[in-house]
Amino acid sequence: MFIGHYKSVNSPKEFYSEKRNSLDFPTQVEFMGERYLLNSTIQIATSKQQKGLYEVAKKNNINTDVKVS
Repeated sequence: MFIGHYKSVNSPKEFYSEKRNSLDFPTQVEFMGERYLLNSTIQIATSKQQKGLYEVAKKNNINTDVKVS
């Protein structure tokens, strides 16, 4: 499984996309009125890794499981 990490073009905001089975993430998306670029993809091998990533994101007020088309 893979999770895309997106960073906003005009602000320090960022988010993590929903999981996918492949690396077919769009390179640019719009979310909540802002444009984001794909910064990196993260390979998640276990649910424990995903839980750890989401805990860190929550502590830093970063959205997770954002649906991107």
